Amino acid sequence: MTAALHTLPIPPVVKTVTVACAPAKAFHVFTSQIARWYPLDRFSVKPAVDCRFEPHVGGRLYEIDATGEETLWGHVLEWNPPNALALAWRARVGDDEAQRIDVTFRAVPGGTEVRLVHAGWENLKVEPREWRDRYDGGWVEVFERRFKRFADKAG
Repeated sequence: MTAALHTLPIPPVVKTVTVACAPAKAFHVFTSQIARWYPLDRFSVKPAVDCRFEPHVGGRLYEIDATGEETLWGHVLEWNPPNALALAWRARVGDDEAQRIDVTFRAVPGGTEVRLVHAGWENLKVEPREWRDRYDGGWVEVFERRFKRFADKAG
């Protein structure tokens, strides 16, 4: 792929689920309990046993392997419980290739609509469209299935 193609807009990955709990609970589950619902066995940079948010702007989202080594996934750009959070996502890439993930939590009848938008694919230097497609499928398992199932039970 030539560099000129990297500048073409690549649509964000957008996923929306409705979970059977209030926004504050959904936000808590998404952030503070991420290691309980995130499938680390399938979606980690290294074989990981835990992952954590540092709950403030500038904080990290990172995984931890069995030896205690930490591997960065991203940095918190926005921390607005229970309404929204945003990340500079840089798993497997440097800061100059970071994408942006926005997650919003909105009360709806019967629970909370949680919307995840993963954008900025143009920042990737290698195979941005292919990575976008991989993440599109990955977020189905991670967000639409795993997070939703865990949040519904936590409700």
